[in-house]
This record gives sequence, C-alpha cells and structure tokens, in this order.
Amino acid sequence: MPPAEPKFPNPPLDEIDHRSLLTADQAAAHFGVKPVTIRLWAHRGKITHVPIAGNGPRLYHLVPLARAERDAWENGADRARRGGRHPEWKPCTGISN
Repeated sequence: MPPAEPKFPNPPLDEIDHRSLLTADQAAAHFGVKPVTIRLWAHRGKITHVPIAGNGPRLYHLVPLARAERDAWENGADRARRGGRHPEWKPCTGISN
C-alpha cells in the first residue's frame, strides 16, 4: 500500500529551490521547536521529506514546514500543558494555505 499524501505536500521537485531545504535540526531551530517535533510531524503525515537521491540527511521544504507549524500553533501547540513555546514566539506568517 503506497503511503498517503501528506497533509502539507511538497511542491514538485523541479519547483524546489535548494535554499528552501532544511534538515530536521535546522527546521527545528528555525521554528523554535525541538528536532523530534519535525520528525513527529513527518511520522504523523503532516509533512514528508523531499526525495533526493543520496545518503545525506532527510531534507524538508520550508513551505510545508511552515504550514505544519501554523497548524500546530492553531491547534494548541502553544499551550503550557503541552510543553508550550517561548512566550515571545509567534506563528510563522506569510505562507498561504
């Protein structure tokens, strides 16, 4: 059975700028979350890595990451009982759905 399409899919490979690809650690630092959060988003089907040949780390596209971060923000990730975020952290803006 093929994997389901992620909630926030990547654009076609020929439209991806390599500068918009991040490792899980880079994405976590960019969005103010832990690297395990990025891997959880992938495991839960919100995002998927960009399928690039080679043995390097998995790379994630910035736009689906931003959409997953916005979704997490809107669905309670900022609540203290869930670990919360830094008090001054604001959700990513400028990415349309």
